[in-house]
Amino acid sequence: MPRFFPDATLVFSGLGYDVEGPYLQVNNLEAQKQMRLPVLGRTFTFRRLPQRYCVGPFDLKTYESASCPLMAELPDGHPDDMCPACRQETGFNPAFYNADNISPQQRAYNLTPHFVYMAYFSPSHLKVGISSETRGIERLLEQGARVAGILRRYPNADEARALEAQLCAQEGILETMRASTKNKLLSEPFNAEEAMQCVYDAARAHDVEPECGVLDLTPYYFGRDMQAPALIQPPDGAPSDMCAGRCVGMIGGSLALEQQGNVFVVPVKDWESHAVEITVGEVLCEYEYEPQQMGLW
Repeated sequence: MPRFFPDATLVFSGLGYDVEGPYLQVNNLEAQKQMRLPVLGRTFTFRRLPQRYCVGPFDLKTYESASCPLMAELPDGHPDDMCPACRQETGFNPAFYNADNISPQQRAYNLTPHFVYMAYFSPSHLKVGISSETRGIERLLEQGARVAGILRRYPNADEARALEAQLCAQEGILETMRASTKNKLLSEPFNAEEAMQCVYDAARAHDVEPECGVLDLTPYYFGRDMQAPALIQPPDGAPSDMCAGRCVGMIGGSLALEQQGNVFVVPVKDWESHAVEITVGEVLCEYEYEPQQMGLW
């Protein structure tokens, strides 16, 4: 099968979830076009190239993104995934409460209704955060939480942040988690009912009752008509710049890829801003595995 848009410069600019399920987003620089590529059930090879480009601006009002109009290439060591012009146009800072200056876009965004959530990754890994209501459930899915509950809703970000800070100051409640930790936890045993009860118990222990219950996010990751794999593991000896297989799901920023009956979880979130090559219908790298290392999903 051919490469996807072989004559174009494709930039991995994000990932997300919509009515068709999880997708990868790529920008065609020359065409100034952004594309969402559904991944469930598709076989492909995804290769990260060394070149990096701006992923383009993001509109905090409409929640829409676009390809960088400057087609700006990012220099080695650039700490951001946007060029200065797109960063200024976007004006977003998730840690606004620690910033010396807040952009007009961020100030307006902070005035929108926000909610505080608790996300479950394991019995020992419960994370609390905030999100704008305009994002809906997508923030929870991007986190890669196995289950999650909305603890409380507020008219603005500042009030939501107050509860977030209060809860994160408590023992056993996390404010941040490394992507590598989340990825490792995916291979541990998971029981949705036990996970949901864990969130209920932790929230109530801090005098908060989850609004509208606690939600199992599995169907969003693996599709409503597909079962989650029974076994999953990180691949042994995998190349750091390529992943391949039949995609059976996406959890947060990691793809669940099946090869020869085995399911491997590969993090790709940190590939954003890199030029990529996508080969459709072919598996160009094979994973090794140790059966005894496999954990129940």
